[in-house]
Amino acid sequence: MNIKRTVDQTHIRSINQRVILDKIYSDEPISRAELARELLISKSAMTENIAALLNMGIIQEFGEGVSMSSGGRKPILLKFNKKYQYIIAIELNFEDPIFVLANLGGEILNKFTVNISDDSPYATRLDLVLNAVRLLLSSSNLTNDDLAIIAISCPGIFDSVNRTFFANSNFANWNMGDFSRQMEACFGTSVLVVNDVNAAAVGEFTCGAAKNSRDMVYVSGGLGLGAGIILNGELYEGSSNCAGEIANEITINNDMARARGLSFNNLGGSANINGLMARIRGEAPQSTRDAFAALGKSQEKISFKDIIRVWRDGDPFLRECVEDIAVVIGGAISNIVCLLNCDLVIFGGEYNVFHSQMLPVINRIVKENAFTPVKVVPALLEKNSGIYGLFALSKEVIFDRLCRQGHEHT
Repeated sequence: MNIKRTVDQTHIRSINQRVILDKIYSDEPISRAELARELLISKSAMTENIAALLNMGIIQEFGEGVSMSSGGRKPILLKFNKKYQYIIAIELNFEDPIFVLANLGGEILNKFTVNISDDSPYATRLDLVLNAVRLLLSSSNLTNDDLAIIAISCPGIFDSVNRTFFANSNFANWNMGDFSRQMEACFGTSVLVVNDVNAAAVGEFTCGAAKNSRDMVYVSGGLGLGAGIILNGELYEGSSNCAGEIANEITINNDMARARGLSFNNLGGSANINGLMARIRGEAPQSTRDAFAALGKSQEKISFKDIIRVWRDGDPFLRECVEDIAVVIGGAISNIVCLLNCDLVIFGGEYNVFHSQMLPVINRIVKENAFTPVKVVPALLEKNSGIYGLFALSKEVIFDRLCRQGHEHT
């Protein structure tokens, strides 16, 4: 049985305030009359809601606009107060985590990376991150009270209710449940944890290559192979936030399956950075080994940055490796395009550095195999896709919280 519920006036006010706040954010400077006309809200309701937002300090009055042709007083314009509070965004990526301080308008005030070695224990990692956040705040003479949110993107799946975290073995040294609690306790603010590929998808959708798209997929290649999905303009995470995990490691423990020699091939294992490094160590010809030796690196000590340098120098073996990976990813993207019928695919992640070689291969495979082929383009924001996605997702959380608090205090 469907039960109809009434909506009280305070709840309506909170909804109106959120709509007004979004409009001012996107179209500032703007007058009360323009807001009332474009949002179809009465002048009296607009006056009441604007007063509440001015009281919060999240918007400000900003000079005078142009008077109507019929004369009369010039309207007072309104603008968003981007210095109301600040956002710290952290991207826990494959090699060097990125730390960014920005205002609510998404303007970056400070940005740096911190090198954290692969074998660092969790306690060391936590201390490094806490110190990096303190440094960001002090660099702009800010305190914890100025902080609206700390937003973190990382590989894996995080359940914000139970604080459980699932990730592949490459990310085993991060305990995101305890990590988020420690951050909240230390800085007295809310912490948002987002899958790194989802954050990048939102970044490209709001500020990058997918601004004119409604149904798009961001495919990240490198540390793993995953997808961030935007459907009808909204991030799609699935019923348990697992959507897009297209290359999860699968192990069969069933006796019958083993007896019959059945197995799942790990798509990520054949195309990720660890797989690439394993192939180089096992198959690289002497010429490629010599190229790494010229960098002062043995086969066992090479890093992904070393691979990029030798690939850029045109090493034939590495170009063959990258082409083979492009074929695997192209097949995966073809299936995704058929499954979701999206209008655009964006290719990003660590492998975006190879896009000049990989994308012609990927686009050829998609064109030959997908029912309705779409273009696969490189991430426009490159390494900043996830950071701008965190800004956009943080803004939604902050605006919801402000307007809800206004409702709760009424």
